[in-house]
Amino acid sequence: MRSVICLLLFLFSSVLLCAQEDNHALGILLEQWAEQNDSESVPDDVVELLQSYLENPINLNDTSSQELEDIPFISDLQREVIRAYIAQNGEMASLAELHLMNGFDSVTLRLLMPFVTVAPVQRDRSFSIKEMLQKGRSNLRLGTKTVLPYVRGYKEDIYAGSPFRVYFRYNFKFDDRISFQLSGDKDAGESFRDQSPLPGFDYYGYHLMFSDFGIVKRAIVGKYQMQFGQGTTLWSGYAPWMSGSMPLWRNGQGIRAASAFCEYGYLHGGAVTLSLRKSVELSLFYSNADRDASTADADTLDGLEQQFQTIYQSGYHRTEYEIAKEGLLNEQLYGGHLQYRGSGLIIGATAYRTILSNTIAPARNVYNAFAFRGKDNINAGVDFSWRYRRLLLFGEASLAMNDSIRSLSREYDWLPIATVMGAQLHLNANNNISIAYRYGSPIYQNLHANVVGQSSSAQNEKGLTLFLRSRLPFYISLQGSVDFFSYPWLRYRVYSPSTGVDYRIALSKEIVDNMLFTCQYRYKSCDRNGNDSLYWTERTNRQQFHLALDYSLDDGWRFLSRLVFTWFNCEDHSRERGFLVSQEVLYNASRIKHPFSLCGRIAAFDVSAYDARIFTYESDLMYEFAVPMLMGRGVRCYLVFRQDISRDLSFALKYAVSFYSNQDKIGSGYETIDGAFKHELKAQLRFKF
Repeated sequence: MRSVICLLLFLFSSVLLCAQEDNHALGILLEQWAEQNDSESVPDDVVELLQSYLENPINLNDTSSQELEDIPFISDLQREVIRAYIAQNGEMASLAELHLMNGFDSVTLRLLMPFVTVAPVQRDRSFSIKEMLQKGRSNLRLGTKTVLPYVRGYKEDIYAGSPFRVYFRYNFKFDDRISFQLSGDKDAGESFRDQSPLPGFDYYGYHLMFSDFGIVKRAIVGKYQMQFGQGTTLWSGYAPWMSGSMPLWRNGQGIRAASAFCEYGYLHGGAVTLSLRKSVELSLFYSNADRDASTADADTLDGLEQQFQTIYQSGYHRTEYEIAKEGLLNEQLYGGHLQYRGSGLIIGATAYRTILSNTIAPARNVYNAFAFRGKDNINAGVDFSWRYRRLLLFGEASLAMNDSIRSLSREYDWLPIATVMGAQLHLNANNNISIAYRYGSPIYQNLHANVVGQSSSAQNEKGLTLFLRSRLPFYISLQGSVDFFSYPWLRYRVYSPSTGVDYRIALSKEIVDNMLFTCQYRYKSCDRNGNDSLYWTERTNRQQFHLALDYSLDDGWRFLSRLVFTWFNCEDHSRERGFLVSQEVLYNASRIKHPFSLCGRIAAFDVSAYDARIFTYESDLMYEFAVPMLMGRGVRCYLVFRQDISRDLSFALKYAVSFYSNQDKIGSGYETIDGAFKHELKAQLRFKF
């Protein structure tokens, strides 16, 4: 059966076409994120950031621009190589000059090229309303999505609204200096609202951001994110948890706009970064946001404030239970960040306070004895990075304080601290090594931390990570990492202190021009509760092997073939296996009067259990990415079509179908579908003016 499916994949690949120029290396990064987070939802922040760079590529010649620092695919040394090349040779005339620079391998260039351009730098930074109106660009996107057949939530009238997701996103941008965005989103199952103060969509997002106006380096009003240091003190929005594909140092971007459809985790209010002197910057911020929350199970006495058990982060308001959670908890956050930049040295200090309108009181379980409880928390930290020639040292240390921590620190021999310390050494242009140590105390509490590690939380984890990037003989690129980690206290589904190790290795080779072969392997071993007893842990081992061949032709055709194997075993279970084979074909007709593009993929999979699950990146509509999790046995196909009707108007469609040969129901709970087929339809209309 498997052989027949493989043969059919390649026989039908010639009739499948592609929707947009895909980036396979980017897809691998998003798959790794989805697997580690165990989520099919890719963060809206990274989706919007990368899509904005696809539409408005970063000008590499503008070496002073903040956007050059925002590129997540290149290291600090590669940025310095670009700056040094331009300083010596003048502005780049073509992206082909990147091939002349040391330290840029074929994999990095493939990842980078869609997001950058070269153009003469505009030296005059003066601003006028007339120029803004003449040169500013607006984008309006309208879209909808549905799944067929309808899930149980609609058939039984459990969901309040229609089975269609409906959204809009308007964005105005003037160079890299002014950005305005307004968006609305109604998820499938949610209803359009008729009550004040904001009738219509279930969610609205907006921001107004200014950059480079006198001493104001950046200012924003609306919904935004803050990213400083290495993430132990304050880092909201997207960040890779454990990177197997890029160095370990994080480049905090300070103030950033939140994505159009980010319904949780954002900050809401205002923030500003001021250039006090040439080498000193001060960021001040204030946020006042309503969070969804579930009430505590325990009864509260009359006269006492209502307590909440958890902060609800899905953003869905479809059922009576979900609607009842909406906006119940108010969070205020205020503070600042002071930064000094010297010759190769950056030192920063961050401090802020979080105040909740009501007390958080999680249900007490054996694994969450040190979870945040209360309504007030203070976090402060210092961060640094120092570069000397080919060596980069970096780190951050943070402290937390609240009433709960004070009592815990008296009872246990722990300090409420979190820290990350690391180094990068570029041995030469094509070889570098990174090492990072992290530690988060079991009693460190922070509602807005996000660190490199096995989980985003800075609490209850310590580890040592080594990363290597090298060029082997025959122009083979190597990326490898090993992460040794441990948990001093219990965790969810691991009711004892535990340890683990995570190995990753990736080899890539450009066989001929426009043909890239990649091979990846990952092995992760860690503990979890055994089935027979919650207080007995067993060792689990998960392996994944991935092969891919990416081939492009000059006439707009591109082919991507993939093969994935997964294995999972533990002491008390037989081995579980997963298998995926797929063929994708893309075509981009960009030279005709009304350009269009098509993309299609057919994938066969056979995954025996959840522990062997496979995440696979898919092409999608603009500002959307899909990384579905595949389980069971079946076939998944999709076709995406995009047409530019005129220079200012385009539309796109996506149809996907999944067939499961070994089951007659798909999904669970209110999302259950009767039958073996699942159809997904998406449509999007775009106006530029």
